[in-house]
Amino acid sequence: MTISRRQFLKGGAMATGGARMALSGAAGVGAGAMLRPHAARAEAAHGFALGETKVTVLTDGGLTLPASTLAANVPEAERTAFLTAHGQDPVTRASALNITLLQRGDALILVDTGAGMNFFEDAGLLADSFDSAGIDREAVTHVLLTHAHPDHVWGIIDDFDESERFSNAEYIMGAAEWDFWMNPDFLTSTPEEIHAFGLGAQRNLGAVAEKVTRVGADHAVVPGVTMIATPGHTPGHMSVLVEDGGAQLLVTGDALTHPTISFERPDWQPSTDQIPEQAAKTRRALLDRAATDGLMLVGYHLPWPGVGRVEVKDRTWRYVAA
Repeated sequence: MTISRRQFLKGGAMATGGARMALSGAAGVGAGAMLRPHAARAEAAHGFALGETKVTVLTDGGLTLPASTLAANVPEAERTAFLTAHGQDPVTRASALNITLLQRGDALILVDTGAGMNFFEDAGLLADSFDSAGIDREAVTHVLLTHAHPDHVWGIIDDFDESERFSNAEYIMGAAEWDFWMNPDFLTSTPEEIHAFGLGAQRNLGAVAEKVTRVGADHAVVPGVTMIATPGHTPGHMSVLVEDGGAQLLVTGDALTHPTISFERPDWQPSTDQIPEQAAKTRRALLDRAATDGLMLVGYHLPWPGVGRVEVKDRTWRYVAA
């Protein structure tokens, strides 16, 4: 019997133990909780145009967590009633991993690199999605990193041979985010539950350190593609604003992560938000901007492919899938 590349890597101790325990700790999940497999996506890529910019959303698979991670500051009964009223599972939380690729002139810009194959059973499909979509990873010119959580940066390195997945790309990341995760004193200055996250971030970011440009807010990657500060989920979290032909698209990273709670209850605090009150303030600002300016969104964890808009209804916001 031939063992596939994925089976070989998933047999590693980190895939079956350390990384999942790190996720449990950082997300506030009990050590005994079951992290269930996420349903496979029906397609690898979803494309549309924004003016002259070609936008392709690629899947990296998905992950599933307990629904308790959606709102750490809300009683279980209230959270359960809300999810049930919206026809959603009150026990588990399924999150897609939607990765945006922008073709703009000669630039091929990837926003985040996915989870790699050492984080979660049903994640790590990005390389396969590139192949299925007929896109050469070597053609990627820029990789923009919204933040350094595992499902966004652990795909920098190919875990099979430890090579770079996007070897011809320049990496761009918020300076505040880089400084937080790459701090030499990280293990003594942060809570233990995110230490595994930090060690993984340092391994992956360190592999491309000489190719990383650290930037501040409102950094123009190329004309019409700007990194904007959206802190709170992590200290230096950034989103990506794309403007072309009079239209705007916001690639939100993890600033908005759930199709009802993030929009209708932006003050509820996911346990994965590292600075919860700041994250809630950021959500409100983004939702107001998106609704007022008519922005399209691509949400990293919204239901595949994560493309939609925001509307105001009944004195709150609503997510409308495209």
